[in-house]
Amino acid sequence: MGIPGQRRWIQVTPHLLDLLERAGEGADAAELAESFPAGERDRVRGAVETLTGLGILVPHEDAPPLPAFWERWGAVTERFHDEARNANYLVDSPERAELVEDIVTEGGSPDLFKEYPGHPVVMLPRRPRRLDAPVEEVFASRRTHRRFTGAPVSLDQLGTLLFHSFAPHGFIHGGPFGAQQCRVSSSAGGRHEVEAYVVVYDVEGVEPGLYHYNAARHALELLDADASRARVADLTCHQTPSYEGAFTVFTTAVANRLAWKYRHPRAYRLWMYDAGHYGQTFVLTATALGLGPFQTVAFADDEVERFLGVDPAEEFAVYLLAAGIPDRPGPLVPADFAFPPPSEVR
Repeated sequence: MGIPGQRRWIQVTPHLLDLLERAGEGADAAELAESFPAGERDRVRGAVETLTGLGILVPHEDAPPLPAFWERWGAVTERFHDEARNANYLVDSPERAELVEDIVTEGGSPDLFKEYPGHPVVMLPRRPRRLDAPVEEVFASRRTHRRFTGAPVSLDQLGTLLFHSFAPHGFIHGGPFGAQQCRVSSSAGGRHEVEAYVVVYDVEGVEPGLYHYNAARHALELLDADASRARVADLTCHQTPSYEGAFTVFTTAVANRLAWKYRHPRAYRLWMYDAGHYGQTFVLTATALGLGPFQTVAFADDEVERFLGVDPAEEFAVYLLAAGIPDRPGPLVPADFAFPPPSEVR
């Protein structure tokens, strides 16, 4: 059991669990002791005193109000929040050099890239399309699209979008950690644990199906030729923009690429940040290419991971991105959102 507000734990025996369950949401200490057999009451009083000293039991008059958001998100989330705070990154300290040496000596560095040898491959154009749209125009016109024309996307558009969103543009020497990728999106320690799986519906030159984007080869590796909009609809709560564009991208996090270097609970936050970095690069690049992007986390994790064929103990779904030819490039306000008329806006 985690001790509230502390990064400490205690082992809970069946007897202690029984005591806590009897205490419930509140109990008189004397009455609580009396509820046990006479021979156990002194031990119960001692346990109550110890649990109170640790902050697991709190006297009623001292009990602070629990913030509403923890009641909504739950005790597990609160515990994770406490565990992930105030990590010691050992910046510019001898301990950091020792830790790096230990990690490198241990070996087992995860692969930089994931590949599916032997699977059919669609090579994408090596030369991406030019992104000529002014950056301020891209920023101003970026929005989440929910309606698409149904027209196909070109292979050049898809290849350019995947290249800027997920592929390395170069490499640098990462010191003891080896080669480090330079991608458009920032990533914690340059680990780039994000993988992309593309469900193609309507892309010129690419047969429909589920593909893995091989970032090293800039290619699509076919995983399943039977990957229809209907299958994706079942995975995404039938949220139509998730599957009504020309393609859908499920991104995952390969956990050990991060955990190999960052070995503390705070690192669990990092794949969340990185998923957001990749998502923002995706939607801005899509906008620059004249595509309408969409993004959501409304999907069934277990089912998506089974669909992708990944082991959730090693790699898990984090974000859904999609794009297609937008029904209307503008205005900035989504067409299916209701807003009050200007006369009612103060």
